[in-house]
Amino acid sequence: MDFFTEQDQARKRSKWLVVLFCIAVISIALSVFFVLSYLLQPSWNLFWLSGAGTIGVVILASLGRIASLSSGGSAVADSLGGQLICPSTSDPLKRRIINIVEEMAIASGTPVPPVYLMDEKGINAFAAGNSVNNAVVGITRGCAEKLNREQLQGVIAHEFSHILNGDMRLNIKLTGLIFGIVFLSRIGEILMRVAAFSGVGRRRKKDDGTVAILALGVLLFVLGLVGGFFGSIIRAAVSRQREFLADASAVQFTRNPDGISGALKRIGGFSAGSKIETANASDFSHMFFSSALSSIFSTHPPLEKRILKIEPNWNASYPKTDKIAEKIDSQSEQTAGLAGASSFNTSAPIESPLSEEINKTVNSDHVFEGPTSANLEYARSLLSGIPTQLLELSREPFGARCVIFALLLDSADEGIRKEQAQLIRSHLEKDTDTLTLKVFSDCESISCLEKFALIEECASPLRELSPRQLVEFTTVINGLIIMDQKIDLFEWSLQKVIFHQLALETGSSKHDPHGSRSISNSVRECLPFLGALAHYGGREMDASASFQSGLVKLGGKSSLSLPPIEKCGIDDLENALVTLVKLSASAKRNFLSACLATAQHDHQISEVEFLILRGLAASISCPIGPNFSINQPS
Repeated sequence: MDFFTEQDQARKRSKWLVVLFCIAVISIALSVFFVLSYLLQPSWNLFWLSGAGTIGVVILASLGRIASLSSGGSAVADSLGGQLICPSTSDPLKRRIINIVEEMAIASGTPVPPVYLMDEKGINAFAAGNSVNNAVVGITRGCAEKLNREQLQGVIAHEFSHILNGDMRLNIKLTGLIFGIVFLSRIGEILMRVAAFSGVGRRRKKDDGTVAILALGVLLFVLGLVGGFFGSIIRAAVSRQREFLADASAVQFTRNPDGISGALKRIGGFSAGSKIETANASDFSHMFFSSALSSIFSTHPPLEKRILKIEPNWNASYPKTDKIAEKIDSQSEQTAGLAGASSFNTSAPIESPLSEEINKTVNSDHVFEGPTSANLEYARSLLSGIPTQLLELSREPFGARCVIFALLLDSADEGIRKEQAQLIRSHLEKDTDTLTLKVFSDCESISCLEKFALIEECASPLRELSPRQLVEFTTVINGLIIMDQKIDLFEWSLQKVIFHQLALETGSSKHDPHGSRSISNSVRECLPFLGALAHYGGREMDASASFQSGLVKLGGKSSLSLPPIEKCGIDDLENALVTLVKLSASAKRNFLSACLATAQHDHQISEVEFLILRGLAASISCPIGPNFSINQPS
């Protein structure tokens, strides 16, 4: 599955939903007008007043609901009663959840999302948010207690599919649009109460005003319910198809169909099933892993159909889940969550499990299809190579800031490093500079890929910073970078990743991270990146050939020549990004594919090429995981 294509398709579905929503609202407005015309004198003023009033109420209610959910997935998690799991927890049950989420995030090249635990007996989970940068994952206690590790991994992989393919934005829009229509029934209920109250004690037998209010209230109440009825049907139809897709993705990610199918089977054999008891569950039923409520408007396909899609020869039997009590290897999960195998050699060149496959072809389409089981193992090995102290610090806000600062300290000039420490001391609270200097040596000992895995770990705690703290954090980062009067590629890439994760870059407030611009209209803006990869990545004699490899993949004219090296600097990349961020999701995929073709022309990817690719992917909101190897210079 190509997630870039899926995001474009989700965007198209959103447009059709808006069209259907507009038709529904206009129909409701016309119904209101005709009823009022029957009760009162019809006129153009009545037409415009009833139409504007009805449409205005629905749109404002929808936008209000969408806005309330667009602050990030945490709003959904809070409304469902979820409790945030501390990333540094030592509780075996919670530790296992955090470990699996961390592995999945790093394997897919996304920030590690906050994880919420819901005190619900049913086996269920959800993903919510507008983008990978404000996504959260929620897990019920039943899911954590009744599933083994591979089954829980399958469930979390399913939820990461929703994060990667744009389903979360679609879900929020569905929730908002249906709420807007259903809100009419609440207005109608209020009007009926007003009419009943105003009619009490009146001596006149007939009051046209009261009758009109009552009739309008009844009409809005009925229309709201009917509109919600059909809206739920639409929501259910869309959601069911996305669930099949997410199940297939979970199998693709884990290469283990028993994981996701086993989880579904345990739901089927559980007395509590996947039921969610909280009062708001019905509003978010389409976001869950499995049907949270028993309803004819189920947002999920039947369990039997989902299992048979994955396991065609299934014998239709369910395990007795109530009697299952999963045991957690506390030592194993604790080790995985901190340092892992201490024997991991961080000084040796890092070889990705997929490096041989990648070296066979420059196509590399698998890079855009989400993580695989090999990527998950590789992510686990990256985490195992990071010193325990760094991982522990990266899991809380104060420490995460110090880790990022330490990564930016000048390793070659002690004088500049002292000036950087002074900058930190002048802007932030006591001991921040001391801790930063303390962990500096640990940061120097890890590889480039491990550094970026560490950055992904820092994402969730850094989001807990207050607006004032974020401003100070940003000021210090920018100050550390320019302290030596130059910006190297590592600093540029780190800044891009961090600022994107925290929505600090220009234009990051957009809920949809992709535009509609085509690649054919942006070829010239792509050239600085292809040129930088060709000049700085491969051997000088191969630069032109590397550039042409990417140009062919991009669909550009062969007459275009390799830009001179002085036209491929960081300033040139920044100028190009102004246009490239406006590309559609599929256009961004084509562009990244062309960049990979250029980088892999010599059958290896250097650290410089990795930094360019990682900074680019973050800037255009297209996460790519460590699906390729870095060849370290000898």
